[in-house]
Amino acid sequence: MKKITYLMAALLCGMVALTACDDDRDSNPTVKQPESFVLNEPALSGNVYDLANSTSLTVTCQQPDYGYTALVTYYAQVSLDDTWVDAETEDDTASYIELDESWTVCKLDLDAEAIDRAILKIGAYESEDEFPAQPMTIYIRLRATLTSGYECYSNTIALNVKAYYADFSDAEPELWYITGDAVADGSWGSEVGVSCVPMSFVDGYEYDSNGKGEITYTAYFDSSKGFKLVKVPGAWDDQWGSSDGGLSPVMNDGGSGNFYVPSSGYYTVTLNTKTDVLTIEAADTPTEYGQMLISGSVNGWEWPTDINMSSVNTCNDVSVEHLWTYEVTSDGSGETKFLADPDWATNWGAPDFPYGFGTQGGDNIPVAAGTYRVVFNDITGFYYFFEE
Repeated sequence: MKKITYLMAALLCGMVALTACDDDRDSNPTVKQPESFVLNEPALSGNVYDLANSTSLTVTCQQPDYGYTALVTYYAQVSLDDTWVDAETEDDTASYIELDESWTVCKLDLDAEAIDRAILKIGAYESEDEFPAQPMTIYIRLRATLTSGYECYSNTIALNVKAYYADFSDAEPELWYITGDAVADGSWGSEVGVSCVPMSFVDGYEYDSNGKGEITYTAYFDSSKGFKLVKVPGAWDDQWGSSDGGLSPVMNDGGSGNFYVPSSGYYTVTLNTKTDVLTIEAADTPTEYGQMLISGSVNGWEWPTDINMSSVNTCNDVSVEHLWTYEVTSDGSGETKFLADPDWATNWGAPDFPYGFGTQGGDNIPVAAGTYRVVFNDITGFYYFFEE
């Protein structure tokens, strides 16, 4: 009888051990890196999708097999010939375009206008006469990615679409401004370069077709002086303020307060206008220049006559200026550059107008006909000619 009892106990222990192992395997799955995943063929794939009269094209997929239910981000890519070749250099173009929008579900509503933009861009159609009037076949695939870095691509599906020609010139990057006691003349006014300061675009950043993306501003902030962000100087419909009188951001809240940094010093304000994320973080002290000059052939100047630019942030009681301004009038044939000293040892130039990023020893900046208030940031090299 004792032998039977011992045998039953041993069997029970074995069963517990096996169950524990099974549970452990279930709670600690092996992470796989799949080579591909399934993009389903749409039920109406044989039909022609009229992009001009459609809001979106819906596709579905099966989640890649990572060995567990993962949080996946999907991106849709469009090709005209079912080739998927990346650009090898900055001067090359890829054979496909990835749409800006992303999804975290297996049902993707692809924006019809975004698809049409992609077709025009890949096909390099420059006029309506060049654009095909008949329906065409395009190819769609998905890219799946995890935050941990795993990435794979789906199969390709073919869709028949009737595209349309339109002028889809990419919008200029969206610019926001900082106003308040802590910037410019401290008056909370709307005059750019005098009573409010423009943030900087980010050199090399790829803004979306609507001009959305990351902009930034680094400067010295006095902890006793407040500030806010506005999209349009003098208007408060689109604004960023503080929810707690510190650096906790809130957007378009009529009851928000001013931002105040915890201690005086340099800070970087970064705003992503696409994701509506704002951060304000302490920054290193940048190189300081005691003056900033502007020189060139604009406004009838003769090289190397140099003119002192005015500091923008006159509200500060300490000499820590990195934002400079000057009013320029040009007949359209003018050029200009920025320089920190008359011997040209440190100077900034670029071939772009009305905004760009000046680099050491860069090209002369061409200035179109008109009168402008130019604002130059010596930390980022960003300049902008605002038409008066």
